[in-house]
Amino acid sequence: MITFNKFFSVLFMITCLVLTSCGVNQTNESGVSLFRGVEEFDKNTLYLKAQHEDKLPESSKQRKDTLIMGISQPNGVFNPIFSTAANDSDIYDAIWDPMLEINGDGHVVDGIVNMPEIIKEENTYVFTLKDGVKWQDGTPITSEDIEFTFKVLMDKTYPGSFERDNFDMVGWREYSNLESDHIEGFKVIDDKRFSIKFNSINAKKYYYFDKIKPLAKHVYGVNYVQGRAEELEAFNKTPFGNGPYKFKEYIEGEEIRLVANENYYKGKPKIENIIYRITSEINQISLIENGDIDIIRKTILPTEENIKLINDIGFVNAMITDCLGYGYIAINHREEIMQDKNLRKALAYGLNREDIVKLAFGDYGNVIDIPQNTKSYFYPEDGEFTHYDFNPEKAKKLLEESGWVVGSNGIREKDGKKLSLKFLTSTTNEINDVFIPIMIENYKDIGIEVIVEQMEHKTLLQKQKDAMKGDFSYHLALMFTPFSNSDPDASSRFSTNGNANRFSYSNLKVDKLLSDALLEFDNEKRKEIYGEFYKEVSDDLPYIFLFERKSVDVYTSKVKGISNFSLNRWFTKDLEKLYIE
Repeated sequence: MITFNKFFSVLFMITCLVLTSCGVNQTNESGVSLFRGVEEFDKNTLYLKAQHEDKLPESSKQRKDTLIMGISQPNGVFNPIFSTAANDSDIYDAIWDPMLEINGDGHVVDGIVNMPEIIKEENTYVFTLKDGVKWQDGTPITSEDIEFTFKVLMDKTYPGSFERDNFDMVGWREYSNLESDHIEGFKVIDDKRFSIKFNSINAKKYYYFDKIKPLAKHVYGVNYVQGRAEELEAFNKTPFGNGPYKFKEYIEGEEIRLVANENYYKGKPKIENIIYRITSEINQISLIENGDIDIIRKTILPTEENIKLINDIGFVNAMITDCLGYGYIAINHREEIMQDKNLRKALAYGLNREDIVKLAFGDYGNVIDIPQNTKSYFYPEDGEFTHYDFNPEKAKKLLEESGWVVGSNGIREKDGKKLSLKFLTSTTNEINDVFIPIMIENYKDIGIEVIVEQMEHKTLLQKQKDAMKGDFSYHLALMFTPFSNSDPDASSRFSTNGNANRFSYSNLKVDKLLSDALLEFDNEKRKEIYGEFYKEVSDDLPYIFLFERKSVDVYTSKVKGISNFSLNRWFTKDLEKLYIE
């Protein structure tokens, strides 16, 4: 046997983040002083430090045993292997620890299991659970819990987004198809040791284990029946885990309450209670200024104005990092009209993305044309992909080439049908406030009518699922996707059968490139393949790519223990380290 790290050392990718200015300190356009991190993983993080801790409101000072965190409305799927929405992640991250974790530089490290030994010639990983890992009720976590978790993941009715095809565990299809009552590739060795055998090894394999937060067999498995995994959704709002905090209460539309887990294997957290309070982007800065909440997670836009507002409060700290993800306009390729590449390109050329990004994020955002962070090792240095500048005349020409002619009211028509597109977006927020008026005006100028429908995010996701089955009709949707890790694989979103491909996109060349890249272990060769993939998707436009931006987390001066913060690992992964002064 050889160690996991040695076998995969060629695969480790370092995400290179280079900020525009040098030195420890810098000042933004509003005169706010920002400080560069100096620890192992946070040298590219900018911090805003509280200058007047004495101004902390008395109500906040008196709250010694409770941390209140402001978050966006969650979807209420508090199960890490079922959830498909980023808004739920902070909740289940507090309640569960994964098999393996990702550290600050994007590498995979120990989780509740040690890094596996690999039997290379057998495509087999051998895992050992760490000493002392327990469920929240004190029951030891065993190999049978892990086996049960994989049975749920491979079940025929599994409703989540785990990439089962790419994970490619021996016997998973037979189990899913009810041809076997066990998964051949999973072997329980003893209570603490188990092995997983794969049909093939790919370059992303080790990252999958960060997504696997196990389910307790003695809770979730009591009434589990093979082929009926969807019935476990009954537990979604009453989660039971193994992490630093335990679920206490969910007051829908208001807050989620957690309490410290005394059985947590790293030790009981220092803060007894955490409340995740659902806040509006309109009043969140006021809430932290008044002392009603202690932390705001990811929802404040990184603009000069907002950074200055935060700084002026005096007792508030902030962290600014590159955001591992991007904004885009989803295209529903099931709609016949959207299968016209000229129309898709016209939508890209006809939208003033530079103005949108400048108004929304100032210098803290960039326009993108491919699904990759510009600071990533895998971002194509040659820039050889299609770039869409704002060019309304070119957009009009493309539409005319496809037979769309301007009608009497200025809206284009073809075969007696108006060029009217239904556009879905989440309920009002700061990005929408900037984006929607510009989009409507830009598209009107090139002869396209846009009908905007706003709804809750979870409703939007359900509408997209309905559209895949032909039960709902829409053309476009404003979305943001976070990358789950720094690996560049995008097959779940862009391959024909990808489990996160909610837009019915299919391109055989893209399928092949993604498959080839996943099976390539040399990072330089992988980079070349992804370069070809980026050329293809920038030309074919499965989405209209919009922006990448920086992310801001804000916390009051009484919250201590937040450090070593990076785009690969953030403080919600280490809640047991936080304390209140």
